[in-house]
Amino acid sequence: MALNLWRLRLLDVFERVGTVRGVAAELLLSPSTVSQQLALLEAETGAQVFERAGRSLRLTPTGRLLVERAREVRDRLDSIEAELLDVTRGVTGRLTLGGFASSVEPVLIETVRRLQRTHPGLVVEIREIEPHESTTALHQGVCDVLVTVDEHDGSLLTPTVAVVPLASDPLLVVVPEHHRVANLDVVPLAELAADRWALDLEGTYLGELVPRQCRLEGFEPMVAGRFSSYGVLLAHVAAGLSVAVLPELATTSRPGIALRPTVGLADRRIVAVVRRANTRRPAVVTMIETLRQVAAHPAGTRPQQGS
Repeated sequence: MALNLWRLRLLDVFERVGTVRGVAAELLLSPSTVSQQLALLEAETGAQVFERAGRSLRLTPTGRLLVERAREVRDRLDSIEAELLDVTRGVTGRLTLGGFASSVEPVLIETVRRLQRTHPGLVVEIREIEPHESTTALHQGVCDVLVTVDEHDGSLLTPTVAVVPLASDPLLVVVPEHHRVANLDVVPLAELAADRWALDLEGTYLGELVPRQCRLEGFEPMVAGRFSSYGVLLAHVAAGLSVAVLPELATTSRPGIALRPTVGLADRRIVAVVRRANTRRPAVVTMIETLRQVAAHPAGTRPQQGS
């Protein structure tokens, strides 16, 4: 039996996304090509890798075992390749660092700035990657290291991904600087039941979390606007048009707002994720250590008691 590594990669993606069309979309192939390659893989194994479930395919126990072993092989090959490069180059070469929007300025840019000073032979490209895209971006090779939010939904818990805690990011009430609650030490959301709210987009982490918590506090938030940009959202609050809840990382210094702790909302857990095959690369180790230092004291954020 001679297994094809490319077809094993297709099988790996199939296990994650669950459909032939999903594999095709991720790898920029046609569904017919994916189907043909998976059929060839099954023929190569001489075993039943797939079974029909209605009009769909699903993995058999043999198929799941093959996925697990294929990942071990791929990660080992990637690790050997990376270690061979690093033996000769050390902390040099190119890495791509990804992160969600509000982490880019205070964490990612500052990390790259420090790395340029301490390791000038390392070239780092930054990409904005939203948390729900993190695992896919790693597996596709879009990024080498990603800063993301652990939303406790299990999406980061895959055998091929290592998760490194970086920091906790508290959620803060954001109000205009002369708002009636601006002088309170802690602001329960119920204190803002009569206000109009600026929210993140529907379907996003905060866009769903904040209204849900407001309902638990006994009121439905009156929505004054929904914005994908935290900078625009902060400007809306500073103009006196709304109140909001944002993570501390997103609340960069801006006149006209007051930030206050609240209750009932757990801190966001900020983590770095990297494929396990790369965890021993000197350049990756150095980047993650720098990320931890920067995330502990991110640039541009304001103290919680400030206004």
